Amino acid sequence: MRLWRGLGPRILVAAAVMGLLGTLGASYQAFLAGGTLAIRISSRTFSEAILREHGEACRSSPEGWSFRMPDGVVLEAFDVAGTSGRRPSPELLERMREGEEQPVTFYFPLFDRSAVWGGATLFRVGEGGPCSLIECRWPLFNERYREGRWMFLAAVLSSSLMAALCTLVVIAPLLRRFRRLHQAAGGIGGTAYASAGDEAPDELGELSRVLDATHGRVLADAARIEAQKHALERHLADVAHDLKTPIASLQLALELASAAPSEAVPELLVQGLEDTVYLTALVENLRLACQLGEGVDPLAGEPRVELGQTLERVVRRLGLLARRRELSLEAARPDEDVWVRCNPTMMEQAIVNLVHNALTHGNKEGHVVIVLEPEGAERFRLTVLDDGPGLSPAELEHLGERSFRSADARRRDPRGSGLGVAIVRELCRRVGFGLTFSANEPHGLKVVIEGARAEPPAEALVLPRTPGDRG
Repeated sequence: MRLWRGLGPRILVAAAVMGLLGTLGASYQAFLAGGTLAIRISSRTFSEAILREHGEACRSSPEGWSFRMPDGVVLEAFDVAGTSGRRPSPELLERMREGEEQPVTFYFPLFDRSAVWGGATLFRVGEGGPCSLIECRWPLFNERYREGRWMFLAAVLSSSLMAALCTLVVIAPLLRRFRRLHQAAGGIGGTAYASAGDEAPDELGELSRVLDATHGRVLADAARIEAQKHALERHLADVAHDLKTPIASLQLALELASAAPSEAVPELLVQGLEDTVYLTALVENLRLACQLGEGVDPLAGEPRVELGQTLERVVRRLGLLARRRELSLEAARPDEDVWVRCNPTMMEQAIVNLVHNALTHGNKEGHVVIVLEPEGAERFRLTVLDDGPGLSPAELEHLGERSFRSADARRRDPRGSGLGVAIVRELCRRVGFGLTFSANEPHGLKVVIEGARAEPPAEALVLPRTPGDRG
């Protein structure tokens, strides 16, 4: 509609001019038709009047009869049977034989100055005899045809001028705009893109702006895809690096165990066990990182997880590792169930990451404690404490960032790339939990996860507990 409002006035003017020319042409045709009817009536009436006066002379002349009026109009009589050998205009006679009662023809000598007559008509006045057909011919009216010639030329020139004006004013600008839009559409997403620059407040201007916005989105998507490609390449490099060290260590431990004295085998098996635990955690973290990267929602389907039972499973999974590293692993949970909204597998892996991180960097004969506390009926707090070397305030600010590892962590264990803690931070962000890192006095690290509790699912089972369930 805006395009019509912009071009409508010009199109209406051009249409009005063309309509005026068409009206003139139709009027001219109507004039010819009216003139033809008038000629048929007047020439027949006039000719019959002449015949009443000169009919005897016409019938008495075997060669036919003709009569010329002072203004040059000629009446000529013919035998309808053609016995006299003279015939009227072949064109008019043929049309009469085809059934036309009184044919009329006009001659338009606009460009043919050799024309003699201006027009002629033929009509029947009897069934036979030398005066049965009358042809009425009238001479050229030079002034009239001169005026008609100039009128015709003026109409042609006016039509040509208006067509050219319409092309310049309406069609040519439209073609230029369409050409620019076509070039812009063909260059979308390329370095050679040139905006159509059409700021008109109509549909074509809006299309130009849409093409510009589309070009911007294509460039942004291309940049994002390129960034994702580089991120994937870095991720695969990290995975290869993270897997290389524990696999090589496990292979070495097995090779040494196969040839070592029996008293050295247990120590080698402990080393192999640690590498196996690390590989298991790494694979789980990679799977979880891929799920989060692909946009898997940890809250999809309104999931529920009971944190107390989850802590018990984590302690059982990592208890052997803690004993092998000469660390104590303890967990404290309330008597009541603490339900939260989160994917159970993801939540358990997040807690495993925090505990595994504490065990990996803890000192021998140290302690790792997990405490689950309800804060009223609506909140919970999960705390993981260790008495390891801890982190400096500057390092605490970056803990949880992808690929961040403290200098002491790299010295103690060259494996890893900080993926585990980064997953914990991303999961807490997705489900709306708070995550804080702080120093555990006098030394060590304190990690706190807190958030809202949820109603237990309708199908939740209440399992009996034993005194040892609380760790």
